[in-house]
Amino acid sequence: MTPHLPPPDESSRGHTHKKRPMAVERLGLSLPVTEQDVKQAYFQRAREAHPDRGGSTSEFLEVQQAFNDAVEYAKRNGKRLPWIGSLAPIYVAQRDAAELVERCGGTFVIEALDWLEGTVGEDFAAMADRLKSIDLSGRPVGDAQVMELTADAANLPFLESLNLADTLVGDPGAMRLSRLPNLKRLDLTGTKVSFPLRRQLAKLPAMEHVEGTSRWGEWLRRKST
Repeated sequence: MTPHLPPPDESSRGHTHKKRPMAVERLGLSLPVTEQDVKQAYFQRAREAHPDRGGSTSEFLEVQQAFNDAVEYAKRNGKRLPWIGSLAPIYVAQRDAAELVERCGGTFVIEALDWLEGTVGEDFAAMADRLKSIDLSGRPVGDAQVMELTADAANLPFLESLNLADTLVGDPGAMRLSRLPNLKRLDLTGTKVSFPLRRQLAKLPAMEHVEGTSRWGEWLRRKST
């Protein structure tokens, strides 16, 4: 089951965060932060800013305000940290799939949740990237590559589009495509996949369209090339 994404708070909606919140930055912290992180940083900064230790009253009050704001921020966004951790298997599977596609000379589309950068930091936000589509059309791809691609299919929950047109994929590889839980669009034009299997794949629960299910259409395509 795909981990549920905690919604952004109102300050995150519609914005791409590139910087740490000022309170977090004032305490010398990096994202993501927990309440414990904030408290430890506060004690250090408060000692440095205290008038009795060479600081000033205004500086001390500034650190105190930063502490209050950072604690609220950590409380509001801390719930996303366990969710980020739960994405590790998906992140690894998507990374492996992307590397395979690159080796084969294909292309892919990644959807990034940019607003998360202001919550957990750029590196951790990358854990939430979503592999949405893969295009391997016309590439030297066969059943072995498709089997490698789908080896951890359950952890490719965001993959919706796969183009295998004019590849060497046959029935053994195509049968593995049923493991992709949310595949919606599939192009098998010009492949070795049998027509009964193409039509069977078109009936998968999430599938919206499979290109290349018509023998007549394939024949016309070959005649025109």
